[in-house]
Amino acid sequence: MGRRLYNLYMKIRSFFSGRNRRIRKKHTRPVIMLKGEQGKKLRRALCRRSVSRYALIIAGAAAAVILLALLLRPEPVLMNSAEIANVWNNGVLRVGLRNDVPGLAEDGTGLEWEIAQALAERIMSNSDDYTGDIPALEAVEVTSMSVGAKLRDGSIDAAICLMPRGANAAYAYSRAYYDDPCYILVKPGNENADMSKLKVGCIQSASSSNLYVPSGATRNLLFSYYSDYKDSGYDTASITGYASYTDLFDALDKGQVDAIAINELMLNKYGEGRAYAKHTADIGTLHYAVATLSANSAIATVADMMLSEMGY
Repeated sequence: MGRRLYNLYMKIRSFFSGRNRRIRKKHTRPVIMLKGEQGKKLRRALCRRSVSRYALIIAGAAAAVILLALLLRPEPVLMNSAEIANVWNNGVLRVGLRNDVPGLAEDGTGLEWEIAQALAERIMSNSDDYTGDIPALEAVEVTSMSVGAKLRDGSIDAAICLMPRGANAAYAYSRAYYDDPCYILVKPGNENADMSKLKVGCIQSASSSNLYVPSGATRNLLFSYYSDYKDSGYDTASITGYASYTDLFDALDKGQVDAIAINELMLNKYGEGRAYAKHTADIGTLHYAVATLSANSAIATVADMMLSEMGY
């Protein structure tokens, strides 16, 4: 009996001794429990330390995001392109400009000249070598007949001269900076005449398969309009092309055609003193943009960003 009690005692002692060892192993560091004011101070200090650590992490992440955004902005990337480097090497941005469009480009002034000057300064000011002592813009006077050739042979870097946006795949374009509605003009009293039965005149197209000439832009809108209504009897065979706006108005005055298609800017320039009325037909609007060769698209893209900032 005594032996059994002794063995039971040893088993109980062994059980509790092992349990205590496991408890001691789990708590390798003493736990400090502070009560009262000391405990409150310690808890506040630990809380402030955690908040500070999280604040630093958040601030660091935000700074990284901002830095990444700055590095990936489109304009710095564009300013490192070969096209922009070529402009810097030349020391100026060469822009094809017209000088014969009242209100838009005339006598070295107007909206197109202002856009050209702003674009030149935007590009040149990013060059380390540019001091501002010389003009950033080299204005090259062009016409609708010569601008395409000058873009193609590299005489100009960009064209800001009534270039319709998206008119030709050979060019890259900015967003539009000017909208130019096109009209069908008839003799007074014929505003509601059936246009499918009218002989219509327009400026002829001088474009070829390898050279775009923007003077035919209104004609292109007119042909597109006829194509949309071909099932209603519209036939492009009734359209006659003319070489000049004077010839075009003369044809209407003399009854050689029943109507003429013309854009608003050219109407304002050549229509003074002529008798005409606007037909109810709406053939569309030309949207003018900064144009470059497709291979020089960086310049057009910089122009697009600049125009966006200007509110276009």
